Amino acid sequence: MDTLAGRSLISIQDFSNEEILSLLGLAEKMAEALGWENTDDRQGPEPLDAILATLFFEPSTRTRMSFESAMLRLGGGVISMAEAKATSAAKGESLADTAQIISGYCDIIVVRHSEAGSAQIVADNATVPVINAGDGTREHPTQALTDLFCLRRHKGTLSGLKVGLCGDLKYGRTVHSLAPALARMGCELVFISPPALAMPPEIVNDVQQHSSASPVQSEELQGALADLDMLYMTRIQRERFEDPAEYERYKGVYVLDKATMKQAPDDMLIMHPLPRVDEISPEIDDDPRALYFEQATGGVPVRMALIALLLGIIEQSETRRSGLTEPT
Repeated sequence: MDTLAGRSLISIQDFSNEEILSLLGLAEKMAEALGWENTDDRQGPEPLDAILATLFFEPSTRTRMSFESAMLRLGGGVISMAEAKATSAAKGESLADTAQIISGYCDIIVVRHSEAGSAQIVADNATVPVINAGDGTREHPTQALTDLFCLRRHKGTLSGLKVGLCGDLKYGRTVHSLAPALARMGCELVFISPPALAMPPEIVNDVQQHSSASPVQSEELQGALADLDMLYMTRIQRERFEDPAEYERYKGVYVLDKATMKQAPDDMLIMHPLPRVDEISPEIDDDPRALYFEQATGGVPVRMALIALLLGIIEQSETRRSGLTEPT
């Protein structure tokens, strides 16, 4: 399609490679406007007659605040629901009814919910664009866009890279969006996890359909580091385990520290969707390869670009004419 205006983003599969690259190019322009290289150059936005509603039924720091920051930096307004018990959901109102009601109060909705498929329910019942900010263990597409943005900025491309995804690949919704996107862009993938926390078969199948090489699966972190371009660490997610004993069994199974990093290439990037628990030692924070804090900051220009495109403030064709895309 020639425009993203009026569309929703529920899965990373909703956007083509061209649309993703176009969005990332626009995010670069947004980052320049924010004056990343020189804080004295930051430019205030023209007032935007639009309101973003954030509906977060699960805890969030980076995602919710970066979306709200993005809308405010675009010059729009924000209304926010940060916990389910503060809404009519506590009284038994359905998600479908909530979506219809909130649509009348805003121009675009961002939703996070603990149940897989919840974002699609909101999109099916809303009359404005909907962005999935995480639905249970299913997907987190805007985190994937943020990850791709950071990776391309440092490697100059998204094609031909070897990327390791490590940790909780079963429940980790960030990797469920990121892995297919990386495969589509031409990356070779290594899945590093205990067998019980392996990448779900449907994600593996999706990766295989979009890649010339099947993903390598490994239980060992150190042995997988030698030729990676980027290592994407994830935490073992306590909240996803029904049995606390199972969580305790896998907590701390992978720890990236200085000793482990001796096995890594000098130019291997370290990324993490955050929050971290114990899987990346703070002693790594000063390593120039550690990008996770910069990665989180990049969520603002990426989400600015996404909001602008879905609201039709900037047409995708304009980003193409500006030469912001790259060949796929």
